Parts: sequence; C-alpha cells; structure tokens
Amino acid sequence: MPIINNYISYSDATKNKIAEIKVEPGYSHTRWKDEDLEQVRSEIRNFYRREQRGSCVYCRGEISLRGAMNASVEHIAPKSLYVHFMFEPKNLCVICADCNEYKSNREVIEDLVSGNPARKYPTESARYRIVHPHIDEYNEHIVKAGFIYMERTKKGGHTIYLCNLNRWIHNFGVSDELLAGIETLTEWERFHGN
Repeated sequence: MPIINNYISYSDATKNKIAEIKVEPGYSHTRWKDEDLEQVRSEIRNFYRREQRGSCVYCRGEISLRGAMNASVEHIAPKSLYVHFMFEPKNLCVICADCNEYKSNREVIEDLVSGNPARKYPTESARYRIVHPHIDEYNEHIVKAGFIYMERTKKGGHTIYLCNLNRWIHNFGVSDELLAGIETLTEWERFHGN
C-alpha cells in the first residue's frame, strides 16, 4: 500500500483561489510563494501531515507537526517544470527540509519529449523515476534499516540518490547507529532470503 492513500480535496475557498491564479497573465511556478497563498499552502500541509502520519515520504523521518520549516509542501513533479501540476492533489505531499533541499526541482517523470511536458498528470508507476508516495509501495523499492537505505529496484536507487537518503552516513561516517542498522539489515536479509 502506498504511503499516501488519500489526496486532498480542496475547500471551496481554495478551489476559487486556485481558479483565479491559473488565469492570471504570466502565471508561473514563482506564484507559489506569494503571501496570498499562505492559507492554500497551510491547507495542503496540514492535510498531508495527517495523511502521512508525520513522516517524510522519501526518508521516512519525522516532519514537523506544527511549524512549516520541516514540513515542506513537495511537488513530486517539480512545479518549475510542470506549472500545470502545481495544485494537482496527486502531485503533492509533505517532506522534511533535507529531502526538499536535495530533491529540489529535479526531473522525476520518465519518457518525456524534450520541450513537451506531460499535460495530463501521469498516474502509472512506470512513468516515474522515483518512488511516488501516492502510487508506489515504498518497501518494494527501498529497504530502510536505521540510517541505511538500500535500493531494491532502480526506482528505489534513484530516490535514494535524488534525496541523498544516506546523507547521515555521508556526514557522520560509521557509528554505533550505523552498525545497528547493518545488523538490522543483515537480519532482514536472512529472514527474507535476499
């Protein structure tokens, strides 16, 4: 089962605001940070915080349950590349500040014709280079043991790479926590026969 099983259904006020914005001259992804969209961002953030049970969809670490600083609204397909998906409910989730910083606006959709972005939001798993929290089962693609992330599929490996999920190890090296993760992973492999 995917991490996110329900997507946001906007309030009437938010629907109206989004409709107004989409017809503005020069509508672009930079509009996202404007002050008049604070309530829209807050509605999205609060919905996905609850839906995700307070965890980041990429690293599975904790996100902030109150403050916005460690609960970034994530556009899975980047809004800078796909402005027409900026408010698409299936393109939204909440992630931690570190995953947000690392993933940034990197391309995640497969098989695009250069200069001709997808017009309809892709809902097939095969269309994504990363584990999509609305579509994919995380554990089918990534094994997490403590601070260690291991790919089970190419998609899992690309998610680990884009979000630098092994950043803890890269920053702090081998430690007791890392060794405990290795032991956990070894036990997992023994149990599952991989």
